[in-house]
Amino acid sequence: MATIGRTSLIALVLIAIVIGWQVSQTPGSERGRLILPENAPDLYIEQPVQTRFNTLGQPTMRASAEALSFYESSGESLMTQPIMVLMSNPDELWQITSEHAILYDDGSADFERDVAVIELNTPQGMQLYTDWLRVEQNGRFVTTPRPVRLIQPGQEATGVGMDAFLTGEDSELTLKSEVSIRYDAN
Repeated sequence: MATIGRTSLIALVLIAIVIGWQVSQTPGSERGRLILPENAPDLYIEQPVQTRFNTLGQPTMRASAEALSFYESSGESLMTQPIMVLMSNPDELWQITSEHAILYDDGSADFERDVAVIELNTPQGMQLYTDWLRVEQNGRFVTTPRPVRLIQPGQEATGVGMDAFLTGEDSELTLKSEVSIRYDAN
């Protein structure tokens, strides 16, 4: 009887192995598994929205994105399709968008690919386009060494490299080299 029990046990084990193998070969059996990349983030958020406030409780910046990945070891956050609105001066609202951004723990950020900086308060406000932009001083200062296209009502300027103070009483924008300006005749 012990031999029959042992044979039955072996048969059951073989059947379980065959069933397990067939299930693993079934299409879609991997769907429930989360496969993380080698450098997986410590925190991943879809559709994040963050608002930064000054000491008086007034909003100074609002950021949203399609996704945010945070890496604790470097203190960096990677954003996909970021939208940052600078609100430190209610009369000067600026929106910065791009395909990707890297946020650093010192408050600065690098925007990459299809970067647009748009003045929101003025109808047909200034529009600035480049493919890489560094934002510092909580959004007050922006810079790039790359080609820039600047559009304002009645004029368009291009150049290579730019520094700009977007908010505050001393707002100014400087194109650094290869500057070309075209004015409309009207």
